[in-house]
Parts: sequence; structure tokens; C-alpha cells
Amino acid sequence: MDLAGGITQDDLKLFLQEADEQIELLDEDIVRLEKEAANPDLMQEIFRAAHTLKGSSAMVGHQRMSDLAHAMENVLDNLRKGMLAVTPIVVDALLHGLDVMRVLRQELVTPDAKPTDITEVTNELAAAIKTPGQVVSQVAARADIMAIDGEAGDTVAKARQEGKKVFRVRVTLDKQSSWASVRCFQIVQELSNIVNIILSQPSQQDIEDGKAGFTLQLVVAGNRSEGEIKKSLGAMTDIESIEISECGTEPPAAAPVKARGADAVAVVKDESKQTVRVDVGRLDTLMEQVGELVINRNQVSQIGKLLGDKYRDDELVNNLGDCVAQIAKIVSTLQQDVMSIRLLPIEIVFNTLPRMVRDTARKMNKKIDFIIEGQETEVDRSVIEHLRDPLMHLLRNSVDHGIESPEERISAGKPEVGTVRLSAYHEEDTIIIKLQDDGKGISPDKLRETAARKNIMSLEAASKLTDAEAINLIFGSGFSTAQKVTEVSGRGVGLDVVKTNIEILSGSVNVESVEGRGTTFTLMLPLTLAIIPALLVSTGSTICAVPLSSIVESNKLEAGDVKTVRGREVTVFRGNVLPLLRLDEIFGWENGNKQNGNATYVVVVKFAGTQVGLTVDALLEQQELVVKSLDHFIGGNNGITGASILGDGRVVLILDVASLVRGSILERRAGKSNNEACLSPVSSVK
Repeated sequence: MDLAGGITQDDLKLFLQEADEQIELLDEDIVRLEKEAANPDLMQEIFRAAHTLKGSSAMVGHQRMSDLAHAMENVLDNLRKGMLAVTPIVVDALLHGLDVMRVLRQELVTPDAKPTDITEVTNELAAAIKTPGQVVSQVAARADIMAIDGEAGDTVAKARQEGKKVFRVRVTLDKQSSWASVRCFQIVQELSNIVNIILSQPSQQDIEDGKAGFTLQLVVAGNRSEGEIKKSLGAMTDIESIEISECGTEPPAAAPVKARGADAVAVVKDESKQTVRVDVGRLDTLMEQVGELVINRNQVSQIGKLLGDKYRDDELVNNLGDCVAQIAKIVSTLQQDVMSIRLLPIEIVFNTLPRMVRDTARKMNKKIDFIIEGQETEVDRSVIEHLRDPLMHLLRNSVDHGIESPEERISAGKPEVGTVRLSAYHEEDTIIIKLQDDGKGISPDKLRETAARKNIMSLEAASKLTDAEAINLIFGSGFSTAQKVTEVSGRGVGLDVVKTNIEILSGSVNVESVEGRGTTFTLMLPLTLAIIPALLVSTGSTICAVPLSSIVESNKLEAGDVKTVRGREVTVFRGNVLPLLRLDEIFGWENGNKQNGNATYVVVVKFAGTQVGLTVDALLEQQELVVKSLDHFIGGNNGITGASILGDGRVVLILDVASLVRGSILERRAGKSNNEACLSPVSSVK
């Protein structure tokens, strides 16, 4: 489409960046508005974003986008003035407008794009304003919208003790005024001459920074009357109305909602002065270079160690060793700094999910309270990019299969509104994501019956499954218990998609459920996929690496410690029977100490609550390894997640603990020997 005269490609790029930010903010905040209709900061933030889009799109010459933003702004203005209530119909209209806004934004980067007709959505927005029964009391809509608590509450109490009068002052400015921040500044200065200002919304700092809107609320204390205060402002221009009321003895205000309004914007603006935008491609390149530097550090350290052992009394070699140690320290610091730069808060993904949950719940006629916790948890960009699809699939499953209809919940003695809770937190070098619902849970018996009906296993085999094993059947390919096809489910697409995507990230997913009480999905993921700490072990002439995050412990294993149960090797570990996997047999490598009867070592690893022991010939050392993918060379391979290069130039295979444990479980269920486990042989990489 044609742009306005004088608009350059650089101008367009800046507009697109700003538009994306405002659209993302609106998507999050409009959904929040349904729960926080009485939050004036949130309302003001939404209105400001729509107003910004209207002006900036008109500036670049996209008139239809400006017209749509104006139509949304009209609805928001009615909401802000208390002339319209926040209802699902109004929110639906605003979200529909936002969806069309995205299409209009895309027109600017799509050559020869067909112009999008906005008539339908603007009519819907106009109808939302005229919907009967939506008008609410303007006073009720904004009653006590500025909480007086904390230090401000103490100041108010002290002023009253001193016999001073305490007033709330609300000044509304003309919406056509171009000097809102200036007028607010003048009002604050004028009132400061006759009373003490205890509280201001927006804050005085925001007003000085030019971030004020068209409404200014203050709490003031002094010996002046209501009439004197109003008279002091009477001569000022651009004032639409002045409301003054004496503060009574009010109950303690509720804890304020986490800032996303003017205060939050101020923080972001302040931080932006000390930050710069960096293309993610440059960060990826930097990370690759740091990875190569880590490999070279390991090589230099190895050479320095060999020289030190050979020439212990050589002063030059000793100086070289000190220099190598210092370089290794600097590289480690650089590595940590670069990895921290790549960390992003998981809210980047989490904040896109409330809209999806709301839309799905509306389609399913269900009422859901969606709670998000731990969105400030940081994770590497390489991991975060692959989280959105699994989480969306799990949430749809929770809304569709988990949460019951309001009628079913009431008959079961539950609140009609179901709760879905999404949380994230760190646990050592792992990020844990939990999705919990208080729905009907998963029936193991129903899953057993479905497995037999779909010929996934015989009825006899299904009946022998424990409840936990039966519940884990939902991760099987094409496993779905939905009785009918809907927009959400029932097309034979099970949670295997989630499991596959999580395991691509070297993570795991586990499910726990109690019938009638709900289900919890737990995702465990590494913080980064680029560099991992690992234990090096050897089997025969092959060296491989076991990620430290998967290791429980390691120990020496005497020949007499190994027992055979139903043709499979096991040992007793911490009072429990531990299945053993011999890496040389699994991958077809050169046999180690098994034939000559020498002692071996066992590395106990865990995955999704299951432990197995990996038997190896020797435990070598711990190292930080730069992960290199092998998919281009040998294709996807169960048991191997990648490779790395050691300091002496040798290639080391990195074990995929998830598939090794899973293969062991399948083997035990099927009654196969180790050699028949579901793992493809891998030739030793020399």
C-alpha cells in the first residue's frame, strides 16, 4: 500500500516496532480488563495504547488502521467514563478489533495485499456502545479508585490528629486539550501553595515526565475549605470538571494490583535509557563464538595440564599455566555473561495465553479463572521459542477435557468457576513449569479401555497397568478419549505433540491426576541448550557424556552386585531394585569390562520419576560441553541428543537420558532383553 508523503522505510520500521508493542499490550490488557474493570490505571493504559495507534497509523498514511483504532478508542472512552460496563460482549468486540488490527498491520509489509474491509468490525464496536442495559453509574464505576494505604494512610491519619481537613480532589481535563501534562503540573503547583499534597495519581514524577492523562486525582490536607480549594483552580483553562469530597474514615484498601499502568510504564522508560535493541541473530552468532571459545579453552587447558605434568620445574611452563588459568577464568565469566544476555522472562510466552484460554472457555461455555505465577522466571531464548505450542496444547486440553461445565461443577459440589493455574520456577539448572486444574481429573480405567479399543494393547495388558502407567498413555501418538470432534479436540491428536516438543528441548513432561479433583502437568526443561555441564564416562574405547541435571549419583559396581530378574540385569540401590542398562550393548559399542568380570561403575539417572542405572567402565571428569547437533549427520537417534569436542580434539557423544529411561520402561513392559530395547544402534564416533 502507498505510504504518506515523506515516510521513509526507516520511519515505517519504527512504526511497525511501536505498533507491535501496542498491539501486544492491548491483547494482554483487554483480557485483564474483564477481571479488573475497576482498575483505572489499566483502563488508562488501554486507552493510551489505542490512542497511540490511531495517531501513528494516521501519520504513516494507513487511514483504515487509524479509523479502526478510533472506533476502539470510542468504546474505551465510554468504559473509562463509566457510561459502559465491561461485559463479555464488549470485550469480544475489542478483541475482534485487535485481530483485524493485526491484519491491517501486515498489509504494510505484504506487497500487493488486498485492502481489508473494516466495516463489519467498526459496526460491531459501534453496536457495543449502543447495547441496551450496559450503562452504569459513573460514580460507582470509579468509587475509591485511588487507594489510600501504606505511608499515605499514615500521613492522612496524622493530619486528622492535627485537626486538618483531608480532601479527595478529582480534576477532569478537556479531552481536546493538547497540554494535559502541563495543566496537571499547573494544578499541582497551584494546590501546593494552599494545602499539602499527600497522594497524587498520576504521581508528581510522572506529571513532570509528561506522562499524565486527562484525569488527575489527589489527596490533600490543610486548613482550607472545599470552596477555597475549588476557587484556586477556577481560573485555569482546559478544566472540564472539579470534584472535591472530604475523606471519611475508610476501611483499609485492598492490596493494589501489580503495576502495569503509568507506574509500570515509567519504570520501563527509565530502564530503556540504559538499554539498546540488539538483533537476535547477533546474539546467536555471539553465542556460537563463545561456544567455540569454550572448546578452545578446554583444549588450551588440556595442553597446559600436559605441559605442566611433563615439565614441572620449568618456570616458563609454570607461567604459561598461570596464564592459561586466568584465560579460562575470563572465558567462563564471558560465557556466563553471554548466557545471561540470552535469558528472557517466561512472561513473553505466558502473557499470550490468557487470550487463548478466554476464547476457548467462551466457545466451550465454561467459566475459568486463569492464574499465572512466576512469569518473571528467566529462561534461555532457545528454549522459550519452543514453549508456546506445548503450553497452548496443554491449556486447550485442560479447558476442554479437564474443567467441567458450570452445571457439572455445581452438581459435584464445586464452585461453578474452574481454576487453571500456570506457574514457573527455577530448580538448580532446571526450569519447572506446572499446569494445574481443579477439574474432573483423568480416569485410569477409561484410558485402559480406550487403549484396548484402539488396539494399542490387549485388554489383558491394559488391565495390568498401574494407574500412573495408564494415565501416561495420554502421551501416546493419536491417543484421544474425546467422544466427538470439536474446534478444540477430538481429531486424534493426543498429547504426544507436547511430549515430542518438550523432549526435543531435552526436557520431560509428567502428569499426575486424581479423579474428581484435578490434574497437574509438570514440565522440566534445561535453562539453556547451548552449553551443559556433564559427567564424562567411558565404555570400551568410547567416551560419552551424561548431563549432570539427570544424574542422581554414581558409584562402583562389583560383579556380585548385579542380579538377573526375568532375564534383565538389576541391582539394589538405596533399598530399591534398580534396572541396569549397559551402554555397550545398547549402542553396539566395543565391550568393556563385562567379559573379563572386572568391576564397573553405575551412573544412576532419572527421568519423569523413574530411575535406571547406566553401567560404564570408568568415570572420568566433569566438564562444560558445547552441544552440537548430529541430526544432519546421522538423523534423529534415540539415546543420543548431540555431541561435543573435548580439549584433546576427541568427539564425545551426549546421552539422551529421557529416551534411555523410556526405552527401559518399554522393554520391561514388553518383556524384551536389553539387546531388543527400543533404541537404534549407534556406531562409535572416532
